[in-house]
Order: sequence, then structure tokens, then C-alpha cells
Amino acid sequence: MRCIRALFSLVCLCAAFGAAAVPSRAQTTLVLWHTWQPPQAALLQEWLADYPPLQTGDLILETIYVPHSQLSALLDNPPNARPPDLILSTSDALAQPAVRRFAAVLDRNLTPEFRQTLTPLAWQLAQFNGQVQALPLALESYTLYYNRALIGEGLPNTVRDLAAQAAEVGLILPRDFYPTAGMFFALNGSLLDENANSALSTNALGNYLIALRGLADAEGVQFGAAEDGFRQGAVGYLLGGSWRLPTLRAALGDDLGVAALPSVEGRAWLPVARAWQLYIGVGSPFREANLALARYVLSTDSQQRVGQYGFLPTLPEAADSAPLLMPLARALYEAGVPLPNRPELAALWLPLREAINAVLEEGRDPLTAASQAVQRAAEGVAAIRAQ
Repeated sequence: MRCIRALFSLVCLCAAFGAAAVPSRAQTTLVLWHTWQPPQAALLQEWLADYPPLQTGDLILETIYVPHSQLSALLDNPPNARPPDLILSTSDALAQPAVRRFAAVLDRNLTPEFRQTLTPLAWQLAQFNGQVQALPLALESYTLYYNRALIGEGLPNTVRDLAAQAAEVGLILPRDFYPTAGMFFALNGSLLDENANSALSTNALGNYLIALRGLADAEGVQFGAAEDGFRQGAVGYLLGGSWRLPTLRAALGDDLGVAALPSVEGRAWLPVARAWQLYIGVGSPFREANLALARYVLSTDSQQRVGQYGFLPTLPEAADSAPLLMPLARALYEAGVPLPNRPELAALWLPLREAINAVLEEGRDPLTAASQAVQRAAEGVAAIRAQ
């Protein structure tokens, strides 16, 4: 922790040194912490480069990178530096008590007209216990990439079609639950109920494990493999994060395509979304300046820039600026599932991972593995609440 504080202090010093070059007529200085890493971090700089108050010198903005894993620790035990006015981080950061204590409730600052401009999915991700504690700037999810040079026009409509095509051109399928969670939700699965209790059920989870096994065991599917084969043009399909778009586009160029997610047993794949959002400090004396910056980033011009970095705009009218991601954008806006931002969700990840491994690695019965995961998840939620 001492090393982290020393590094943090050095970053703050550098940020302040850079800010000193701004004209002295600036009346407001804001401190922004962010957890973005390259290449997505360049989006923040692109947004700020054209922000009028920064151009005129009426505003100084000190931006400081904070590792996501250290966000809570630095909020609870801040180093010898001015606390942030804003934090740019993920929607599931709200699961951390320190972030919830930091973030102001913004409902009174949001007009009904403004709320209606953003997709309802974004507002779901920005809420905790029914209150808006962030401004959602961009969405991300998993999508199905393909290599146009290998696939042509015959894209799969169903998971079974995808499995059949994998035998010819290959498919890289991530090992964890989150990338294929859209299959789970398509089969009536649920993670948490309205009271944040585990909502896992044996039938829904068992059906998901059966469908996943059918895909993962198909010939040509590389389950848990790195994406290298896809980037090198040797594999036709990749289920990957939308944020991988800049890297994959650099590797494949115009051969990179994004397909609509295939249906699962006759039901639409329901992609799971996470948001990158702006948290405004409850103790910041510059609420209006913070909100003005957020409104700028949520303007049409700013939102049209998110697609090239692998994000989906929370402002649907800007989605056509990223035509490659339109299949995913349509699925998210129509039926996207918000990734829960409750702390109780942490109790579900290990049981889900163990169930997948039990079925795909150990050959165990899917319903038995699902039943054990349901029990372990309930025990895990109880343990979290007992802390």
C-alpha cells in the first residue's frame, strides 16, 4: 500500500504540474480519478481535448489513473492529495461500499427530458437501491466477431449453426460464465432477485450448462483458448468483449466483422451489459461544474466517438456512428440485461465457474452440477451478509 501511495502522489504531482500551464483566469479546478487503461483511456483524452471550458482556461481538470483494484482502498484511506470530485469507472464498482459512500445521489439533478434521451438499460446500471448514483457514459458487452475472409455471407442464426460452422472455420470460446451469460438469460436464468438473494435455479442453470456443453464440445471449438488464432486470421469466429474491437480491427482490418448473437433453443441471446459511468463526489463543492462535464460527454457529438473504442453509446441516437457494432447495439437496446452491481453477486462467480468446469472438464451431470452451484451460491450470499 505504501508503494501505491507513493506512486499515486507522484501521479498527482505530475497532473498538478501539467495543470499549472493553464491560464490563470481558470476559476474551477476539478480532480478526476479514472480506471481506464489503453486503448480506451484515449477516449477520455479525446473527449477532454474539445471541452470548451478547458480550451478557454475557465476550468482546470486534473486526471489521475487509479487501478481498479485499489479504488476502494484509496477512497477509504486517501493519500496526501486532494480527494476526487469525479470518478470514471465501471457500473459494478457500485458493489464497493467506498464507491457508494463517495457517489452523490443524482435523481434531483436529472430532468425527465434528460432521462429519456439515454437507453433505460443505462439507467438501470447507474442505480443502487433505486437511486441514481452515476451518469452512464458508455456500454460494453460480449459479441460475436468473425473473419470475413473465412466466413463470407453465411452467418449463423442459432447456436447449433455456430457449432456446425466451427467445424469448418473454428471458434474461440471463453471459459468463464460472463461471456456466455446471454445464453443463461435466454434460457430463463436469473442471478439475483429484487432483494439481492441468489436467484440461481437448478433447471435454468442446468439447461444453460447443457447448451454450453453442446457448443463447447463441438468440433473446431477452442474452449478457453487465447484470441491469438483469431487475430492471426486462422480462426473464423471469436466470442469476445466489445472493448477488444480496436485491437482486433488493427489485426484484421476490413476483414473484421461483428455478427448478430445467435439464438439459443429458439430464444434470443440476451447480452449482458456493463457501463462505464461518471460518479460525482457527494462532498465536491463543484456539483454544477461536474454535471456540466457529464452533460458534455453525453452529448451527441461526444457519444459518437465511443464506438471506435469498442463501446456502445448510452445515447441510442449516436449508435449509427459505429456501424460495425450495430448488431450488438440493437440487441442491447432491445433486450440487454444489466450486470448486477450488488456486492452479493461476488458470491455467485465461483459456484458458476465450478459448475462449468464440472460439466466440461470432469464430465459431470449438468443438473447435478447446477444443484450444487445453487446451494453454494446461497451459502456465499449469506456469508457476505454476515461480514
